[in-house]
Amino acid sequence: MSDQDLIVIDGREGEGGGQVLRTSVALAVALGRPVRIEHIRANRKSPGLKRQHLTAVRAALEVAGGDDAVGHSGVALGSAAVELWPAAGGRVHAGSYRFAVGSAGSTTLVLQTVLAPLLLADGPSDLLLEGGTHNPLAPSFDFVARSFAPQVARMGGRLELTLERHGFAPAGGGRMRVRIEPAAAPVAFELLQRGEARRPRVEIALAGVPGGVAAREWAALQRKTHWPDTCCNVREVTDSAGPGNVVSVELESDHVTAVFTAFGAKGVRSERIGGLVARDVQRYLASDAPVCEHLADQLMLPMALLAGGRYRTTRLTSHARTNAQVIERFLPGAVTVGDDGIVTVRGRRMP
Repeated sequence: MSDQDLIVIDGREGEGGGQVLRTSVALAVALGRPVRIEHIRANRKSPGLKRQHLTAVRAALEVAGGDDAVGHSGVALGSAAVELWPAAGGRVHAGSYRFAVGSAGSTTLVLQTVLAPLLLADGPSDLLLEGGTHNPLAPSFDFVARSFAPQVARMGGRLELTLERHGFAPAGGGRMRVRIEPAAAPVAFELLQRGEARRPRVEIALAGVPGGVAAREWAALQRKTHWPDTCCNVREVTDSAGPGNVVSVELESDHVTAVFTAFGAKGVRSERIGGLVARDVQRYLASDAPVCEHLADQLMLPMALLAGGRYRTTRLTSHARTNAQVIERFLPGAVTVGDDGIVTVRGRRMP
């Protein structure tokens, strides 16, 4: 198969959501492989390209040289199929970019699409991302900054994030800046042990929400964990375009920080929000694996494009398994999942 052979991805495969699109587009521009993604988000109630997915695709096109450098079709709201023909071999351009979702759609998912290609660029890039920064069903700013970014540094790249304004659903309006320094000398990644645990940290952020909400969320979380009150910090957010509430828990160890979040929502009791994040915390602490299920999903793509390696995870979600399947379509044999929870990734730039 030549580099110009079209890879056809069925968006109904696996969990059938936006991750199939984002990973396919990221790999296409990074590797210079033409791709057609069909039945986009077919397993969702409202299939096709939504605003955040469209922004992610357009962002990938821009870092690959723009419309003049990348042939494409179907890049429009509601589209069920997208086709991209990037430059053979992959030509990713470092630079300064601004990507605005124009809604509460997740900025971190847009970042996810362009990060892996920009780690292969010939210089650093500065991104301004506008939209949602704290969204249900997407990595939060806190997760990316405190859990994922340190692991990118262990691969040889660098990812620095600055939150300038919170963006909660449904108002959005958030803004963050990201600096990406490419991995000039990729390092094989290994994360098999947590190391010694630090004191847990809990932050409850409130924007236009009564303070009693935080008290009830913390009480529900504390009943499950028995952590002292000194672990919890309640912060009033004054820069948000609309109301919002997020409970974020950081479990820091020598080699990794796990971040778990739960979002307040209209009609949902505060006690339930605290209980949801407590459940995730307890599941993680019941295992000695260092990589939580959310981080396990995020590590695969940069590892596959860089020097590979291995990590041990608590479990692989259907989302993560779908991600692995898409990576395998571009890089056969790249991801192996063992019965012991160890995920091995064969990187393109292994030493």
